[in-house]
Amino acid sequence: MIPAYIKALQKEIEKRSDSKEKINTIYFGGGTPSLLPVKDVDMLLQTIGDKFLVSQDVEITFEVNPGTINLNYLKELKNTGINRLSIGAQSFNEDKLRFLSRIHTAGQAVQTIKDAETAGFDNISMDFIYGLPFETPNIWEKDLKQALGMTPSHLSCYMLTIEPGTALDEQLKKGLLNALGSTAMSTMFKKTAILLTHNNYEHYEISNFSRGRQNRSRHNSKYWDMTPYYGFGTAAHSYDGKTRSWNPKNIDTYITDLDSGRLPVEDGEILTRNQKMMEMIMLRLRTLEGLDLAKFQALFHDSFENRYKDILERIFADSLGFIKDQRFALTLEGKIRLDSIVETFAEKTI
Repeated sequence: MIPAYIKALQKEIEKRSDSKEKINTIYFGGGTPSLLPVKDVDMLLQTIGDKFLVSQDVEITFEVNPGTINLNYLKELKNTGINRLSIGAQSFNEDKLRFLSRIHTAGQAVQTIKDAETAGFDNISMDFIYGLPFETPNIWEKDLKQALGMTPSHLSCYMLTIEPGTALDEQLKKGLLNALGSTAMSTMFKKTAILLTHNNYEHYEISNFSRGRQNRSRHNSKYWDMTPYYGFGTAAHSYDGKTRSWNPKNIDTYITDLDSGRLPVEDGEILTRNQKMMEMIMLRLRTLEGLDLAKFQALFHDSFENRYKDILERIFADSLGFIKDQRFALTLEGKIRLDSIVETFAEKTI
């Protein structure tokens, strides 16, 4: 279905294009884009270039999974103009990779990283998952130290989340595995932050670390800043500053819509003032800089400090957050409790 899907993608880009809109980040992600032939990637980039005003210093990120590519593929990919790779290594531990049902081995993950460098990529991000049921702090530290030895420009370290309805969730219900407790997860989160910060990685978002500000993911930073974005393809979401809309998950429906001359929008929602307020709090508390109090006041004509005075007093008393330079941010201990802190704000907002 790849050829039909690529044609549909091109049609969607053309239908929703705005030649006056300046684009400075492009991201191929979700699923496994590295299953695409490079000529299709090139074609999509050309379509974007034809239909949008793309800035000279555009950041173009491409997600690749080890086991789906080789050195030649990466060399060809580099020639298309892609300048940032996000490699889904997930782990260098064979037991972890088997548990996560990854198709690659630890050796292939290492080789992919070496091949990426050989192909000329100097902006490389690696994705890792930790907190598996059998994982110990030592297993995770070994993964981290091996990653550090490769000096990537960016690391994304995600805690394992067992989603309802997944195979892992079923195993959990049947008692076939035990999820790690919150104390063990907190220990690993803290270990990650301390070790990477000590090795000159900036902990700029709860799961993301960069070697200096210049190596942050410019694209993902837009989501955390509530900047409008276009999403193309099945299940892609778009946001224009007021409305969030999303495309159908079903590929046949997506292709049929575009063949019929329709935009493939399944549904959307106009965000209320309180929803926007809550999203701003939730997203900004994930970041190093935190929430800009002046921006909150300007957007919502309300004082953050007055509105949430009682919550803030409890946070300050427990050393979970602070206000500095007109910004409210969480401490490392606060970030460990991010979900419960966000929930407290939500109860007072929505």
